[in-house]
Amino acid sequence: MLGQTEESALPANTRRSMENLEDGLNFGGLRHNTGFLLRIAWLQVREALDQSEHAVCLSAAEYTILQVIARTPGVQQGLLARALYIKPAAMTRLIRGFEDRGLVMRTIPPKNRRIVKLSILPAGLVALDSTRAQYGANAPHERGGLTPKEQQDLNHLLRKYCGIAPIQDTCTDTQRQT
Repeated sequence: MLGQTEESALPANTRRSMENLEDGLNFGGLRHNTGFLLRIAWLQVREALDQSEHAVCLSAAEYTILQVIARTPGVQQGLLARALYIKPAAMTRLIRGFEDRGLVMRTIPPKNRRIVKLSILPAGLVALDSTRAQYGANAPHERGGLTPKEQQDLNHLLRKYCGIAPIQDTCTDTQRQT
């Protein structure tokens, strides 16, 4: 938009967040620091989630873990913990909580009792379905002030940055991102 700064082209709620964030502060080189920008972006998404009117039965972390278990039946708990940068003890607590809520099932193969395999249960699928609108890629807070194309480009770059390969199949972007 001609004559507008990058910030003023954003929706009012996003502009307000940025104004509050920068209120009298000089971020200097942090404006170019990927880790800082990713952290602030996540915190803004988290704030939007917290201010949402929807009651959810899963936290963002729980949704992520269940989504991966649902899409990778029999995934090893240790592999999942490493992939999501969760300490093994913390992952064990989370999985036990899921078990207590009837969301996942742990299986320990008799030939190697050090391995724990995870599978989602029907109640876990229901929990995912009930929170997909809140945490899925098409949730309103996921785009912020970006156009759909900008969001798609950002997600492409973030997948590249994180070493997450794009899915090469015939599903739509909506299906791919949820």
